[in-house]
Amino acid sequence: MVTRKEFTFPAKGDGHPLYGCIWTADGFVKYKGIIQIAHGMEEHILRYERFAAFLAKQGFVVCGNDHTGHGRSVEHWEDRGFFGEEEGSWQYIIEDMRYIMEFVKKKFPELPYFLIGHSMGSFLAREFCVHWGEELAGTVFMGTSGGSPFLDIAILLSKEGAKLKGVKARGYSVSRLAFGAFNVKFSPKRTNYDWLSSDEDAVNQFLNDEKCGFVFTYAGYRELFLLLKRVSSKEWAEKLPKNLPMLLISGKDDPVGDYGKGVEKVYHWLEEAGCENIEMKLYQGGRHELLQETFQKQVYRFLLRWIYQTLEK
Repeated sequence: MVTRKEFTFPAKGDGHPLYGCIWTADGFVKYKGIIQIAHGMEEHILRYERFAAFLAKQGFVVCGNDHTGHGRSVEHWEDRGFFGEEEGSWQYIIEDMRYIMEFVKKKFPELPYFLIGHSMGSFLAREFCVHWGEELAGTVFMGTSGGSPFLDIAILLSKEGAKLKGVKARGYSVSRLAFGAFNVKFSPKRTNYDWLSSDEDAVNQFLNDEKCGFVFTYAGYRELFLLLKRVSSKEWAEKLPKNLPMLLISGKDDPVGDYGKGVEKVYHWLEEAGCENIEMKLYQGGRHELLQETFQKQVYRFLLRWIYQTLEK
């Protein structure tokens, strides 16, 4: 039986309560490791419960939290997709992830620690590894991006929108610019989120989840794109521990990763920076959310195998 223990902790940015949870399975005298999950934008950590339960049943402690502006960490609707007023408030989200790491490691100090970040969570994980990568046994960047030629424009529009319309105003124009073309490849078009998964039931669950699919604030988009720009260069890769095991995993039909090209770009940055233990896996036919795909169990097993292989090295 898998148990989910819930807790709250103060956000680094403004001290409001953030939602966190830990999954463990009964019957283990000794756990094999800790796996922290960083979720993506417009979603929440409990969307990963099925994956977390799978890992827990294999003997891992699994943990994560709802980032500021997401899920159960939001007290008021207008705070969805909002990290903070000032530029650079994305850094608080990484500090919150660090809190989770320290909190769980105190309970299980002897266990190796892994970090898995999906989409926006992969951007956060990429910067997290600059600061605390030496403490990780390995990390997974899932559904990640190699940046975009429109990144500077998106940052400018987000900043202007925050100044002119307010930091908590919804950034509809930025959303159209950044994500408007994501569905173009998929036809016939069924929903605006067909690009998430080829599994219609998974897309429907996303659409029917009141904690998913909201538009970020202008300030939220500003922080998202400032973060992505920060981790989109060889200079970022050069700051990482050279011996840190890293896995890049995405779908070849994922527009966030430019259909594999953006993921390959990140891989090459890591390679050029002298990182010694990197691996890339691109799934043919896979869209953005591999853990919600029709072949999700295959992805589960691949990730578990990679973790085991990393532990054996």
